[in-house]
Amino acid sequence: MKRLLLLILCTVSVMPLLAQEKRGVISVSARENVVHRLPKDVAYVFPDFADATLNYDNGRFSVGCLNIRLLDNFILYIEEKTGDTLVLSNPDQVRDLVCMDTVYRIVNDCVVKVISEAGDRQLAQRFRLKLTEEQEDAGYSALPPSSTAVTGNVNRIDPSRNPDAKRDFSYKYERDYVLMDGDKVYPAKISSFNRLFPEKKKAIKAYVRDNDLDTGTRAGLVALFDFCAGN
Repeated sequence: MKRLLLLILCTVSVMPLLAQEKRGVISVSARENVVHRLPKDVAYVFPDFADATLNYDNGRFSVGCLNIRLLDNFILYIEEKTGDTLVLSNPDQVRDLVCMDTVYRIVNDCVVKVISEAGDRQLAQRFRLKLTEEQEDAGYSALPPSSTAVTGNVNRIDPSRNPDAKRDFSYKYERDYVLMDGDKVYPAKISSFNRLFPEKKKAIKAYVRDNDLDTGTRAGLVALFDFCAGN
């Protein structure tokens, strides 16, 4: 038993400090919404719906009680009068979502939380959720993407993921850190800093060395990004 516990602890400890991963299997009954079976801290960006502002590409904005569903990166909000959970119909027009003075964006089918920025270049935390259906032959097949048709301004919470029979699904939830240049996303490592700030390539190497900087931590990444950005 002690040996097994030690093995588990070792397995957890070797995971990168900047990356967090959760895996699990859920059983979904016929006609049951898959989202309802997922753990709340896996299914959504925020643990609960929160007051937030949506900023649009045309300069307009709106406020509401919002959340982002990671299964399909849909922006959801609670309708004030009825209390119903609705799906935002025009997500392509949204530039970003701001909650508690923190900016969130949907980029390349992932949700990112902006930590530091310098113009189009940003350091961010990325949230991803992958769902696969378990097969009887022990293989896996990707769950088909949602085909919800949005009508009018809003649409009811997506019903298209309700299986027609009892099914088992495995999920993989990941959080890691990335560097972004516009909509281009790179892993948060030294080579990516050199790519985003090529004029500071030598200075980056010296800064990391002279400050004994640990770029395997959030604090180290923030310090390096702020140095590169001149903040």
